[in-house]
Amino acid sequence: MYRYRRRIVIFFLCAGLLYGGLLLRLTHLQVVRGAAYAYAAFRQQADVLPLEEYPRGSILDAHGISLTGEHWEKRVAVFPALVREKQQVAGGLAALLGVPAERVAAQIGRDPVCLPYRLTAGQAAAITKAGWPGVAVVPYRERYGTRPLAVHVVGHLGRIGSGAEYRKLARTGKPYAFDDYVGRKGCEYYYEYLLKGTVPCAVAGIYRDARGRVIGGLGVRVERFKDAGRSDLVLAIDSRVQRAVESVMDAQVARGAVVVLAARKGDILSVASRPAFAPAHPCSEQAGDSAAFLDRAFAPYPPGSVFKILVAAAACEEGVVKPESRFFCRGAKDPLIPCWLPAGHGAITFARAFAQSCNPVFAQVGLALGKTRLLAYYRRCGFTDRGVVGYPLPRDARQEVSCYLQPHNLVNLSVGQGPLLVTPVQVAALVNAVVNDGVYVRPRLVKGFRWRGVLEELPPDAGRRVFSAATAAKLREMMALSVAEGTGRQGGTEEWSCAGKTGTAETGGKRKIAWFAGYAPAERPKYIVVVMVENGESGAASAAPVFKEIVKSLLSQENLQNTTSSFPAKKLK
Repeated sequence: MYRYRRRIVIFFLCAGLLYGGLLLRLTHLQVVRGAAYAYAAFRQQADVLPLEEYPRGSILDAHGISLTGEHWEKRVAVFPALVREKQQVAGGLAALLGVPAERVAAQIGRDPVCLPYRLTAGQAAAITKAGWPGVAVVPYRERYGTRPLAVHVVGHLGRIGSGAEYRKLARTGKPYAFDDYVGRKGCEYYYEYLLKGTVPCAVAGIYRDARGRVIGGLGVRVERFKDAGRSDLVLAIDSRVQRAVESVMDAQVARGAVVVLAARKGDILSVASRPAFAPAHPCSEQAGDSAAFLDRAFAPYPPGSVFKILVAAAACEEGVVKPESRFFCRGAKDPLIPCWLPAGHGAITFARAFAQSCNPVFAQVGLALGKTRLLAYYRRCGFTDRGVVGYPLPRDARQEVSCYLQPHNLVNLSVGQGPLLVTPVQVAALVNAVVNDGVYVRPRLVKGFRWRGVLEELPPDAGRRVFSAATAAKLREMMALSVAEGTGRQGGTEEWSCAGKTGTAETGGKRKIAWFAGYAPAERPKYIVVVMVENGESGAASAAPVFKEIVKSLLSQENLQNTTSSFPAKKLK
């Protein structure tokens, strides 16, 4: 009896495994590979014309809005096998499209083609009414609109450049042709394996019979496919914030970067770099301006006095100094380092030295703090890692601590000069730690991946404490003082209180890097905003006004009112 029961259990177990395996296989064939098989079957019986510029997943903002400006538009599809009078059709189309007939005739060859003209509703109706055989108005999906956003982190496409690259891509199992466009920079590059589609989302076709003859009576048919081989990439960027930032930059910043973080959470709501490029065109067409492809938000620059935020945090945390500690500044004749104010500030507290960006005071504080402790905070606050959540970037050797170990570097490091390099995103993360009661949160660029309508979210960084809440409170008071009475006055607004720190980095000659790093509103921060301007005059003159305009644009859109409520604390879990 026992053996009989055992055989029954083994039988049903084997049967369950067999049917389970078959079910998984059927699910894979129907859900994952279903569109590919349907597309292959359609191609066997029809001449096919893809109706998608690039078969790739979408790159979306946090609210599902396309950052590339992806959209559907009406185009003209021409199937020469059905066209009876090519010249007559070309002339008729040219008249309706407002282009030379010779150009249209040259574009109509032997293979099906989607003419590169966007149709108005009137043009589409006229072409449909004309009823030319082999000519149809079809929907066409373009990846890029007239105003794509965040082009540097979204990235761009380029053709496969070598046989080795093609073979590497082919091993992913995705269908690549040798002349395909693939990701070259940014998220298009890092997430090529997820974004690349297996079939176009829509195609137009004309049917042929078993002997290969065109079945003219069926006309042009449009088929749509649900491509399970591609995923959409969802970024933490808010397109409303990004659009506001880019509008201000286009008006005021020729070369530079702006980063906006969600206060405390650390999500990158906006990241913009100028000059920019047009991703709708192949990168080779714009190679003459290589500066346009540099993502300055993630590029290292000398920080100037914005680095004093870190120096002040380390010195206060280590008990080296208090906001009320008193110093004396001798101006241009100071023995350690000249002050920007030739006559000097004279007797001054540390808090006011921060607000006035007094170099001699910070040189004294840096010497008292020591290089070992200063660089420990530099490393602790993420300045040796350029990457963010969901966006892996290689480390820059110029940011390694070993570059700053020469004894003569300490005074320069204390005021943000010398070999020191930081990125705008890293500075934004530091300011967020000040707002977040001393808890450093690694910024998040990629929110997650959407496959078949389901979002798989990348969790935000849990955070780690880098200095105490008491130290963070002191820093917030000093940053508010900088805008109220110090060098950051140009960053303040009448409507909302702001806090921040200016910086001006010398790079040799007349070239300067201007910075402003701050947050708003000061009492209940919502946005961390960092502005970096190449070839600026100073942080106060060149970067602070940009910060001001961005803050006004963002907060006025939300109609926020200034508040005097207590600052919300956040505990590290």
